[in-house]
Amino acid sequence: MRRSRRLWYRLAALGGSFLVVAAVAMLAPTTGRGQIITNVGGQVPLVFDQVVSQPMGLPQLPPQGAWGEIINVTSRWIVIQNHNGQQFPIALEDIGEFLVRWATTLDELTNASMVEAVGQDLGNNVVQTEHIDVFEGSDRTLVAPTYNSLLPNNAMVTTLDPGFYRYMSPWDYGGQNMLYGWAYPVAPTGGYGLPTRLHVVGSAINRVPIQLAIPGNNIATVVPFAGNMSITQVTRGNINHVRKGDYAFMMPQQIGERGLILSQFILYKKIPFAQFNPAAIR
Repeated sequence: MRRSRRLWYRLAALGGSFLVVAAVAMLAPTTGRGQIITNVGGQVPLVFDQVVSQPMGLPQLPPQGAWGEIINVTSRWIVIQNHNGQQFPIALEDIGEFLVRWATTLDELTNASMVEAVGQDLGNNVVQTEHIDVFEGSDRTLVAPTYNSLLPNNAMVTTLDPGFYRYMSPWDYGGQNMLYGWAYPVAPTGGYGLPTRLHVVGSAINRVPIQLAIPGNNIATVVPFAGNMSITQVTRGNINHVRKGDYAFMMPQQIGERGLILSQFILYKKIPFAQFNPAAIR
């Protein structure tokens, strides 16, 4: 999703626990001249490496993002609780990109809908995926018509494609097979070939099967993975969309003095956007 890349494939389970900055700072004291206070025997406390070795001296943050439940919300603040029961405030102005995913169905698709999909390339512009995002109205500007091949680590396929050389050259098969892992690291596939993936964004021109108009006056077909495919409508978010009990996915940048600072905040709603009443009591 978005011009930079879609959202859903970056979703991952919580990669670590947050630490409270005030408590951590007390565990790695220094003298007035900046000398580290060590334990008996001159050993640096373990917490020192956990804090000072991180960028800006921050505790370790989940590198792939984190899930949480909304436990309170005001006009300027969101309080979220992670899977360990830790609670963190988030100021509205400390959220970089604020998006909402709403439940929707294929029946809601129209020719004006923009659809985004990322999945396995089955050939002939057919992409197999577990999920698609739908953009309606002014939210269509969040994406642009796209057709890109991706490596397994979601990086763009390079101009110098080792897979092409491996296919064309009759020599040095072993070296070519290792090239992706050396110059272009990707996740192991368990086989000799590298699975090709597609990232497509286009207007919906058919529902069954899902077909999208993509750049080059072409058509991409989207098919479900293992017969299942989830669908969400993505909109820009605001504080009026947030309710206690909602779940959210966050991409933390750092922990500030007053709470979390996020590059991205994605709110998940169980109802369609058209059914949401922003005037309802929180």
